[in-house]
Amino acid sequence: MQPSPTHGVAKTTSGARPTCLLVASGKGGVGTSSVAALAALSAAERGERVLLVDASESSGTLHHLFGVRPTNSLWMLADSRVHPETVLVDAGDNLTLVAGGTSGDNGNAELPRSDHERRTALTRLAHLYAQYSLIVFDGGSRLDTVAALCELVDPAVLLVTSADRLALAANYALVKSVYARRPNAIVSVLSNRHGEAVADEACEYLVGACTHFLKREIDIAGALPDDPCLQAAIGAGMSVRDAFHGSPAAEAIRAVMSRFIPSWPAAPGGAPAALNSNSSFSSPSRRWS
Repeated sequence: MQPSPTHGVAKTTSGARPTCLLVASGKGGVGTSSVAALAALSAAERGERVLLVDASESSGTLHHLFGVRPTNSLWMLADSRVHPETVLVDAGDNLTLVAGGTSGDNGNAELPRSDHERRTALTRLAHLYAQYSLIVFDGGSRLDTVAALCELVDPAVLLVTSADRLALAANYALVKSVYARRPNAIVSVLSNRHGEAVADEACEYLVGACTHFLKREIDIAGALPDDPCLQAAIGAGMSVRDAFHGSPAAEAIRAVMSRFIPSWPAAPGGAPAALNSNSSFSSPSRRWS
């Protein structure tokens, strides 16, 4: 199932309709921040004007990955005195970042204390979406954050998983929750930091469970390989933008993003490049029959 033109589209007051992608997971620690950063960079290098939003309600990670120091964070927009423009941080060519968590220099950054504050901040940020062609959200693994984004933005959802059973079970629960709130949601799954065989098995397991028990189809977006060089470069203090070029993960995320950006080149035969990763998957129903 391909993302349709009516999915992954932001609702803005100006009538502009940028593509929206929510990167999320049912389990923390599987790499939603790194996947969101790589996705945003791959789109920016192709000429898309990208807004990357860290919707984390923990400490916030993305500004560290890009080596920038924000003044205000997303959740400060719950305060009507904070102007939405002040949360924007230039992260390089074609890419703007909104920091999450308690990021910020002014000492007033706070996490949302209620769902009302969470939704107020996200609604006020939406006034800026018309300036961009792609909005990428790092939704992390908090259900209330993911739920609010799904209901307010109607994004395409890129579910990040690892191969361990706890992550697969947590992601199954998240898929169930997303569909309960938005039955027409478009959900794809991405395996992160695994080789091809392990990634195939993990994605097949999750797709099969959703098909058999939820009667819902989710797509397989592909897999990002374990990339020790990229991780070592970031760990040594290099920004993710500088470490991005030439890395195996960068090549893989470009194929994944071809699913969500209609103007990107398709693979031979007319299918987006990332869809080729499905060729090794057998029918998901066999595991659950």
